[in-house]
Amino acid sequence: MADVVAIHGIFMNHSSRRDMETKWRNAMIRGLHNARFPGADSLTFECAFYGHLYNDGKSVGDRTYQAADLESGLEQELFIAIAEATDANDEEIHREGDSKLWLPNPIQRAVRRIERHKILDGVSSKVIGLVKQVGRYFKDDDFAEAVREELTQAMSEIPRVLVAHSLGSIIAYDWLRRQEQAAVPTLITIGSPLGFRGVRRALDPLMDTSPAAWPKVETWINVAADEDAVAIVKKLDGLYGGPVDDRLAHNTRMAAHSAVKYLENVHTSNALKAALG
Repeated sequence: MADVVAIHGIFMNHSSRRDMETKWRNAMIRGLHNARFPGADSLTFECAFYGHLYNDGKSVGDRTYQAADLESGLEQELFIAIAEATDANDEEIHREGDSKLWLPNPIQRAVRRIERHKILDGVSSKVIGLVKQVGRYFKDDDFAEAVREELTQAMSEIPRVLVAHSLGSIIAYDWLRRQEQAAVPTLITIGSPLGFRGVRRALDPLMDTSPAAWPKVETWINVAADEDAVAIVKKLDGLYGGPVDDRLAHNTRMAAHSAVKYLENVHTSNALKAALG
């Protein structure tokens, strides 16, 4: 039985299970060493890796996207929300660059905010690709089922902790709430967009009348970096049918959404230490 199962987020379609296993386990061990966890070096780890499933000819991986490629609904809403979660200033964005006298529409304004903030290197097409990877999980049933089956295989022997990054936190939540009984004692979400209203609505259309379903875990810790615009809403407590222990972290802006940076963070390390101790 693995101590930890981890599920990744966006842009892993050209990575591999082995690469994830090495980088993520090493990052967790470094963090646990900092937290003085005596069992750090013996940590056992299982990857829920689904990046390769995007390489089926229908993926949203390598092409250069334009704003016009965003589909109405969740994709456009999430793109705008990520942009608005940056600290870029709308007045400065409108003033700089060119002499246009009109205020850009919300999508155009979002593109400018992303480029100014430098999220994902300031390349708006990367953020559109991010959003479209999230969107595919919700609109492609066969793909979503294959991703959940990968997590089922990884979770076949109940681990002590499930760590879920970015889109992986959406998948982990969706998988956990479908289980008939608790499948893991502790869930740790990092860089999660689960607080965004559009994502919650896609997961649970009845969200407006009651908190979203609890994901059948004993403990849920959510770590969100102040600089991470993908973790749009930093606090999940109160949004789901149980208590979420929200912890605000600080990553560097250029690595704000990095899984490795999150896994090394003291909040993640302390959560792992408590769950494994």
